[in-house]
Order: sequence, then structure tokens, then C-alpha cells
Amino acid sequence: MKFVPILRPLTLVLLLMAGGIDAASAQSGYYQQQPGYRDPRAYPPGYYPGKLVQPAQPQPQQGFSLRRFFGAQEEPPPPARAPVSRPRRSAPPPAAVAKQEKPKVNPSTHVVVFGDALAGYARQGLDAHFSDDQDIAVVSKVRSDTNLVRSDPADWPNFIRATLDGGQKTSIAVVMLGTSDRQSIRDGENSVEPLSDRWKELYRQRVDAITGVLKERKVPFVWVGLPPMKNSKISEDLVAMNEIYKESVQRNGGVYVDIWPGFVDEDNRYTDIGPDVDGDPTKLRTNEGVFFTRAGARKVAFFADTEIKRVLGMGGTATAATPAPAQITPADGSAAPTIEMAVPLPPDAAAPIALPQKPLVGPVLPLTRQDVAPGGTLVAAPPKLTGDHAYPVQRALRVGIAPSSRPGRADDFRWPNP
Repeated sequence: MKFVPILRPLTLVLLLMAGGIDAASAQSGYYQQQPGYRDPRAYPPGYYPGKLVQPAQPQPQQGFSLRRFFGAQEEPPPPARAPVSRPRRSAPPPAAVAKQEKPKVNPSTHVVVFGDALAGYARQGLDAHFSDDQDIAVVSKVRSDTNLVRSDPADWPNFIRATLDGGQKTSIAVVMLGTSDRQSIRDGENSVEPLSDRWKELYRQRVDAITGVLKERKVPFVWVGLPPMKNSKISEDLVAMNEIYKESVQRNGGVYVDIWPGFVDEDNRYTDIGPDVDGDPTKLRTNEGVFFTRAGARKVAFFADTEIKRVLGMGGTATAATPAPAQITPADGSAAPTIEMAVPLPPDAAAPIALPQKPLVGPVLPLTRQDVAPGGTLVAAPPKLTGDHAYPVQRALRVGIAPSSRPGRADDFRWPNP
């Protein structure tokens, strides 16, 4: 029993020494004992026989092993798993390319848009509105960084005059200005406060200078008014500025387009959501409450398009008048024979038969017939919707949006406050 403590460390040392056997020798002897082994030196240079040279057997593990120490055969490791074939990730689809609009070839009508930043949205809406009409081209003469109060009073008139003299074909001009004009105006050495009486006088002179150039060049024009803004104080000032535009435009032979009702609610207050050109409720204004969305720009173009077609005499649909056939006058000066002269006149209509008594049912009359006077003129025209209640009535009858109820009215179904 004395030798037991000594034999234990000695056995441990022998085991560690046995684990240090050269791995290369063990590996070489292992492969030589396998069936089908052939020495690689027996093959010619450059020839690789594949699996016949060296059997596809796993290499023995390195380090100490009790199985190798006592002569037991090593268990081969589990066979390697075949690689899993994964589908190759397909390349991403190419990015969508914006549809390139074909340039319009020789359009007969040129709509030239003058103005500041808001005029750019009007131009965008008009361009989309007339995109399918190859006979109407929209030309942009927008300068977003200019206004009427800070620049030279002759700046915009000279720019419009230079555009017309530069060979730009102009069937009708569309003007929209005043987005950033709520600023003081220099009057000599003094600075005039915005929307004061003197400011309105000076501002009207600058607007007259623009409308005067268009009147002088005999160019029909449409002036688009400013819309309401999210800030109520700004909206109040824009109402006064729109009055200046309207008076100057009408005095110089232009057409003023009021787009204010299209961007307010039934209480005449600013709203960024409303019916688009198709009557569907959508967002019309951007978040800052100044500019338009794409649907809002289309709505501005819808207001302007009505007046553009009326000024150009296009109406709802442009139709060409059929020219009268050429008349050939004989040498003796008598009237030329026509087809109507060769066709016999229709027989006279039979006289109506007098009824013996009053019928029980009168004649059927269309409900949409307009009453006319004996001379053929209309007795009464359809009533026109004007005033503050015009827009709610139009929305209710045309779009189908009922006006909001008011307290105390028969359609007010809200519970009373306790």
C-alpha cells in the first residue's frame, strides 16, 4: 500500500507521454492499413486518380485518447452532411422609370403661366389637366423667388414684355402673384406698412402695370386669386389683396378667377381636406398651410380651365364651324341654283281638329322645358347661386356633401349639455 501514492502520478506521466505520439506517423500508418490504398508515387507526374490514391476516410483526432492507448479501434466520426442547396436570390427588379411625356408637336394653343411659387403649382395642375390634349401646350414663365413689393416696380412688366417680344407664342396668359407680398413697400425714403391705405395704393399701381402690359399687347389673360391660408391673420390680408387684383384685372379687360371657395369648409374657414376634381375628399394643401398638393394643384387648374376655355371661345368642347359651300353666280347676275330650290316644298300641315269637349288629361310637357316669350326669348334664366351660402348649396346639390348642423336647428341631433 506504500507504493499506491507513487504509482498514481507515474501512471499519469506515462499517459501524457503516450499522447504525444507523432500524429503524422499515426496518420500514415492508418491510411496504409486501409484496403485499396495505393502509393501516390506510383502514378505519373500531374495525374490525380481521385479517391483511389487516398481513401476518403476521416483523420484521427489529435491529442490523448484511451482507445488508442489500449489499442482499440477508433470509431469514425459521423459522415459529413451534404451541403444544402439554397435557391439563389434573384436580382432586385429595376427601378421604375417615370413615363416620359412626348413633346407636343405644333400645338395651336399656348397657355403661358406667369407668377411666383404658387403659380408653379397652377402650372403643374394645368400641365396635368391638358396632358392628353396635343393641341394645347402649357409654357412656364414662373419665378419663385420674386414678388411685387421688394423688387423694382418695373421688373414684372418688363419681364412680361420681353417674353412677348421674344417670340413666345401666347394664346392666353395665366397670372398668379402675391404669395410673399405681405411686406412693407419703399415709398421714397419711407417704409409703408403692409395693408395700410398708402400701401394699397402703391400695390394697386404695381398690379396695374402688369395688367396694362397685357392689355396693351392685346393678350387675353386670366388672373388667379390667392387661396386661404392656415394662419387666419394672413387669410384676412389676402382677402384685401384679392380685391385689388379683381378690380385691376376687370378694369383692364382680363378675367379674375376666384379659387377661395374651393379651399374652405361650409363655414368659410380654411381646410386642407376637401373634394378633388372628381368629387372625392382628399388632402388639397400641404402641412404648412400655404402650398398645394398634387390634387390641390389639379383643382386650381380646374377653376382656371373653365375661364380659359370661355375666353378662347372653346366652351366645353371645341368644335369647328362647317364652312358654307361656295356659291357660283351665273353671268346674268341671277341667283345660283341650290339643292333646296330643286327639292319640292313639303305639304302644308293639316289643321288641328277641334275637340268637342275639354280632355280629362292635358298635354304632356317636359319638366326641363324653359319658358319662352312669344318672341322666342327666355322668360327667366335659372337662378344663380351667389353670396356666402353659394358654396354649401353647390356642395350639397352637386357633390352630395350635406352641410353641418347648427345648434337649435331641426337637424341638430346632438345631446344637450348637462
